[in-house]
Amino acid sequence: LNGLLALCRGFDEEKGRWLLELHDEEQKYVKNDNILTVLEPGATLMLERGCVAHVTIGRVSLLDEMEQEARESLDEDLGVFCEKSDVRAELNCVAGWPQFSVVLRGVPDVVQRALPELEGLFGFYGMKFKCAGVGVGPVKPAEHSASEVREAEEDDDGEKPSETVEVEGLVIESKERRARPQRKNRYGV
Repeated sequence: LNGLLALCRGFDEEKGRWLLELHDEEQKYVKNDNILTVLEPGATLMLERGCVAHVTIGRVSLLDEMEQEARESLDEDLGVFCEKSDVRAELNCVAGWPQFSVVLRGVPDVVQRALPELEGLFGFYGMKFKCAGVGVGPVKPAEHSASEVREAEEDDDGEKPSETVEVEGLVIESKERRARPQRKNRYGV
């Protein structure tokens, strides 16, 4: 819409228009003639206040033409990327659509920091692009990774410290999950 990227939410038969969600979560109905169907590689749509990045990678034929071993390696590398970057990634190949994309989910700053890593990952496999779009900002350096923060929170005995929250005079303290005995089925087994 007016040169902006949007996520297609579906087609409204009654109105004869596509329902699109813009980066600011505003929804618009648009005629078919006003939709550009093929995006440049790297076109990035930030959604859900930066917690989700929808990144166009390229044509589906690039994936289809990969040898099985290279494709399996890409899938493995994407899994390692997720662990290292502390984001969830999903390869998005819609049936009948000529392009594929990757959807990243996580904390907004972490998602932003993962975008250059994603560029490098696919660049290694010959699919070079640069993430660009509304909401794609400069990468802020990480103070600590999420796993380092989790490790630092643990006490010497391996337990996480409890958190206390007070709401309208009610104090709630979080505790570590405790071991419970296995439930028996209705037959006592």
